[in-house]
Amino acid sequence: MNSTFIILICLLPILLFLNWTKPFREKYPDTFGYILSLVGTFVGIVLGLYFTDIQENKSNKEATVKLLQASKEELEWLMKRCDVVAETVDTLPNRKRDKFLELDMPPFFSETLRSQIMIEMLQPTSIEQLNIIKENLVFDIKMMRADFKNKKVEEIKRDKADYKKQLILTNEIIDKEIELLEGSISQETFDSISTKNLRLLME
Repeated sequence: MNSTFIILICLLPILLFLNWTKPFREKYPDTFGYILSLVGTFVGIVLGLYFTDIQENKSNKEATVKLLQASKEELEWLMKRCDVVAETVDTLPNRKRDKFLELDMPPFFSETLRSQIMIEMLQPTSIEQLNIIKENLVFDIKMMRADFKNKKVEEIKRDKADYKKQLILTNEIIDKEIELLEGSISQETFDSISTKNLRLLME
């Protein structure tokens, strides 16, 4: 609810006691008392809903930040795994180790991002960017599997590098979302950065 609207609602009882209502109050005291009771009830309900919304929004922000921070740790672990793959890819290990070294779609994209709280709390431009990155990851994973199968070492290295690049971009988006949710940056600053990054991703 808009704070200006809440202020106006709170002023309603005061307006009822201004001089221009005095003749009505004196002539119809019972009716005025009934109206005052209705207005008081209405103001109480509106204020209750307002503060409930504030608390719910605060709780949702805190839950979203925790999810995003956990996702960052998950993505950072995958980045380290990319480095391990890059260091060992020249040996082209046996099939069992190949399975370990293959990289799949991060759970952040396949699970976390699809949760209701993320859909509700993340900014639209962030979701657009993440959807583009997800498509890039789908392509990278497809190429990785094909190149592993054909043992194309240089191509595998390139696939891994781009996969890691997408994870880095994802963490940068997450960082900005956390900063916005925690109030470290303004909505205007966030929108400016996010719109610019989205434009770069779409080029």
